[in-house]
Amino acid sequence: MLPIEELQKRIEQSELGQEFINNPLLNKDTWALIDLGYTEEEVKIATNKNIYFTDFLLPWLKLLTKLTVLAMVRQKFVIGTIKNKIYYLKQLDGFLSEQGYTQPELLTNSILKKFVIDSKKGKENKQKTLRYVSKLWTEEKWLKLSYTPIKYQKSTPKIETIPEEVLYQIYQNFHLFPPPLERLFRLQLALGARIGEMLRMLRQCLKKEGEQWFLLRWIEKRKHWRYQRVHLVIVELVREQQKFLDKQLGINSNFPKLFCNIYPRQEEGTRIGTKRFELKLIYTAEVLSSQTIQKWLRDFREEADLRDKHGNRFNLQSHMFRRTKASIMTNCGVKDEYIAAVLGHGSLDMLPHYRQRSLDKLEKEADTKGYVDMYGRVTTWEPKKPRYKQERLAELLAPKFTISSGNCHRPDLLGDCELRYACLSCEHHRVRLEDKPLIESDIKDLQQDLEQAQKAGKQRRVTEVNRFLGLLTTRLQGLEELENLKNKNNEE
Repeated sequence: MLPIEELQKRIEQSELGQEFINNPLLNKDTWALIDLGYTEEEVKIATNKNIYFTDFLLPWLKLLTKLTVLAMVRQKFVIGTIKNKIYYLKQLDGFLSEQGYTQPELLTNSILKKFVIDSKKGKENKQKTLRYVSKLWTEEKWLKLSYTPIKYQKSTPKIETIPEEVLYQIYQNFHLFPPPLERLFRLQLALGARIGEMLRMLRQCLKKEGEQWFLLRWIEKRKHWRYQRVHLVIVELVREQQKFLDKQLGINSNFPKLFCNIYPRQEEGTRIGTKRFELKLIYTAEVLSSQTIQKWLRDFREEADLRDKHGNRFNLQSHMFRRTKASIMTNCGVKDEYIAAVLGHGSLDMLPHYRQRSLDKLEKEADTKGYVDMYGRVTTWEPKKPRYKQERLAELLAPKFTISSGNCHRPDLLGDCELRYACLSCEHHRVRLEDKPLIESDIKDLQQDLEQAQKAGKQRRVTEVNRFLGLLTTRLQGLEELENLKNKNNEE
């Protein structure tokens, strides 16, 4: 039997224990995150001011959990990870108490494995927690916890992205959000940032070097600020938000963040149950919390009635904007290292799952409709009422030349088309394998037209023909890829 006094003696003799044993927090069961060294900003974003140890039944496990938290704080773990470890150590405490293993010397590898196996969910998180604490406690000689992780077939992580048809609905209804939140989510999707990183973004975050614009971003996994080159559209969004803060808080306000807090105010005379989108909004010089973000997204998906292609209600979450960015980059063939740099990943571990998902998607799409878009990508999605449209290049090139291949997949919710006969330049234009002979013929005709234009010295016409040749060649390459996928599937 290991008395609590003996455990404290071991702690005092360890390297970390000498640093922690006199910490006054060890005598408390409620710890303020501020007292652990986290900033008011981090606490506000996390929406929890305290962590609690009140539910522990085993004194020795409570003490070790407190020391574990101090060790994680020392290693600069994020608040969410610390809360996660406490949660599963509390579960271990309840399991051991219920099974009668109340003394640490009774713990064996089989008992700890039983703790993992008996649970219906959270097995991987329990294993991670046990791996971490067994290593820490053994190294510090607090308690030798013998645990060998269970080897089982890991399921592919669920990558929650926003389907194309839902993304159209979101863009169609973005105006429902207050302007700052609309800009926030547009920026999150464009940058692929975590919601916590978005909420920490600084009010003065832009700089220009020559013709290039750069945005200062907080990278959560690496704990540092970094400038990232950005498109002018992102710059315009940030500038709009800066102007909004100047108007709402005053140009001389010292509020440092790009996004401030939003309070929907229930004014006198407003009926109970009025939706937050219909209430008057108050903007205050406070950090916007992740909890507030969750409430707005919850109400937005109800108000916009977001539904997938099967008609099921779509449960939109903030992390989906980030993962959709990763998925789009993967589908476009961007290298893993570049995706990791843009998204601020701590490792490349998750990226193969995006890559595999992209390959699975291609194979599935090759077996169904099998369309190719203007970028040469295989896709299947189309609106319920696709409209057929001819590409008439006669108005752009010569009267003798006409293209009549492809389908218009422009969703009805986007309204009428503004391009008018410029389908090859439109992202909603799709071609199929049956269009391949026509496209090959069009390319041959264009090449002849290019030769004539070059001989005649008509540079403007040469530029136009080259542009259309590029658009058609990209589609042809996509169709060849689609054809190869279909042949591969047929062989299998």
